[in-house]
Amino acid sequence: MLFGPLRDEVNEIADSKITIHDRHRFEIKLDIELADRDASGYRVDTYFFVPRALNVNPTTYSKDLFYSSIQRYIRFKTPQFSLRSIIDPSNDASPLVRIRKELPRVPAASQAGETFDAIFRETKLLGAVSRGAIRDAVKGLLGDLAAVQPANASAELGFERNAEAFLADLGAYLVAVRELRGKMRDAAVPLRLREGFLFFDEFISLTIQDYLSALLHAVRGRTDRKELLARVDDAIAAIIVGEQSHRKSVGYPSVLSTIGTDSTLLYRRSVLKKFISNVLYLNTEISEWEGLSQIPLVIAAGFAMLFAAVVTLFAQNRYTTNSIPFIVVVVVSYVFKDRLKDWLKLFLSRGLVRWTADRKIRIRDPYSGRVIGNLKEAFSFSDESRIPASILHCRQVDNITSVDEEGKPERIIKYEKEVSLLPARISRFHERRRDLNDIMRLNIDDFLKQADDPVVDYLHLDPATGELQHVQCQRVYHVNIVFTYRSIDAKKQSAERMERIRLVFNRDGIVRLDQVVAAQAPG
Repeated sequence: MLFGPLRDEVNEIADSKITIHDRHRFEIKLDIELADRDASGYRVDTYFFVPRALNVNPTTYSKDLFYSSIQRYIRFKTPQFSLRSIIDPSNDASPLVRIRKELPRVPAASQAGETFDAIFRETKLLGAVSRGAIRDAVKGLLGDLAAVQPANASAELGFERNAEAFLADLGAYLVAVRELRGKMRDAAVPLRLREGFLFFDEFISLTIQDYLSALLHAVRGRTDRKELLARVDDAIAAIIVGEQSHRKSVGYPSVLSTIGTDSTLLYRRSVLKKFISNVLYLNTEISEWEGLSQIPLVIAAGFAMLFAAVVTLFAQNRYTTNSIPFIVVVVVSYVFKDRLKDWLKLFLSRGLVRWTADRKIRIRDPYSGRVIGNLKEAFSFSDESRIPASILHCRQVDNITSVDEEGKPERIIKYEKEVSLLPARISRFHERRRDLNDIMRLNIDDFLKQADDPVVDYLHLDPATGELQHVQCQRVYHVNIVFTYRSIDAKKQSAERMERIRLVFNRDGIVRLDQVVAAQAPG
């Protein structure tokens, strides 16, 4: 089993769309390919089927709690380059080539200006595309390695050749990067550019170590081919050790000092990753108030106040204002007014959620400053009668009997998200960064508050010995989640794609995530 950063790299290699991020969070990633038109977008509806035993309801789990438990990111997809194309001098799209061309133009005293900013951004982009190139190459090698079997000599030879080609490209890439690092250390280069490139160099060194460690782990796991893979094993290990020595010799903090207790390396790795990756992230501005979204609140408050006023007028006509009956009626009307307002807010919000949103988020390009899209989202509890038949079918498709649902009563949460984008505006400012990743992480801590102990004793009669035994059993809960995805634009709307996962957890956190069904929705 893999843990920590190595596990993270293998998850990325697997390119999963729905993955466990840690014990308390899971992540959903959508790949968005933008068409060449003025406006485009997509809609995602998510239905959470939560066991009633967890006591998750409108009183215990509000909109504010839900929105505070999610993290969302919208970012450009990493432009695709191979290591060979990154160092190719004729490739004008390569960030490495652009840095080489622009570096002589930076004045010694300059800390601003278009050239300075361009090189700083290209340095970050170089880190992002290099990481993507290494990840994709290692992913391909892992596939080749899986095909290596005793009776398949060609697959074995193919893996070895591909591994040697990749390691040769990686060696040439490192020569080019370290040569540029030497130029960046020139005193004529502004301090911020120098420090930015050193961050990149440390980042790429760690990236190589992480991905090659995952590859080496897989190679050494093939004990049946140990002798035949020995040369590849030695070459990979030599590069990993070389990168460790490089970081230590130049004084980078990301050196593992004490195995098992070191905290510096992971912290530093996180800092470097954020520094590099923010070149791809778009800015989001949350608006907590949207005119139409207040309509349910206004209507609910108005009806509740009307009820209280009518009851008060009735009491005035029936009783004197200083009498006990009058006071009792007014107090009762006040209590019912608040309950009526809360009930109406919930009812009307459910009914109007299609046309209103809890929040509107502007998506802004950090470099041009222009708005390139909007995101609207809405959260509500929903009755089963309001859920589309296709969603319920997807939820119940693996039931064993017709009465299964009575043994697992659930509450249903609906989260709606609609994103509208302006591809033409994005293309105007970006030639290499275009398509997007929509990433959402959900923390389930609030689902765990009333969960039972994760391990319970069960009294069991052993049929073989006839003795009573105390057996420890795991107590887990299932939250079934159904997603529907639909791309939309002004002219047409795509067919709906449906997906269902089962999140299995106990009071300590997520145990596993099962992919149940992925299908095209009917109709």
